[in-house]
Amino acid sequence: MSLVDDLKRQILLDGIEGGELEKVAGMLDVLKVSKGDPIFRENEQTRGIYMINSGEVEITKKLPIDLKTKMLITMRNMQNCCQIRKTPFGWRQLFASLIEGQYFGELSVVEGKKKHGADADAVTDCEFYILSPDKFAVIEATSPVTILKMLKTIARVSSKNLRYLDRQLLKLLIGI
Repeated sequence: MSLVDDLKRQILLDGIEGGELEKVAGMLDVLKVSKGDPIFRENEQTRGIYMINSGEVEITKKLPIDLKTKMLITMRNMQNCCQIRKTPFGWRQLFASLIEGQYFGELSVVEGKKKHGADADAVTDCEFYILSPDKFAVIEATSPVTILKMLKTIARVSSKNLRYLDRQLLKLLIGI
């Protein structure tokens, strides 16, 4: 399968076809990460948007936790309202489990973030296509329609994620 065929399965590139897709393909870096290895850590320099070509990724954040908080977490986890767990590296909040076709790291281009706000780990062997902020800017300057399509997808996915977080917050607050 060609790179362009792989990119047709990427949610971020939905609606981008032909020459537009080939132009994007020419601007991507490829990264392979083995199962269990970190993709990046909180506060590390951002590289851009990671599009998952294969594999599964977890986005988590380390939590500073005292005994009282541990008890509350245990009770909330019993209600299935949040995904906090103890790992060999401490207590962690699971923000997202992502699979082939999905993406993450978009804040590096949308908001110009320079450092990651969470950790990303490879649950399985993974391959990514990375669109750096610099290459994103080149596409923005030369193909505004392509960028508009990407930003509409980012907005749509962000809206869906926000609705999910709203439901989780209600579940935490009032148990519905």
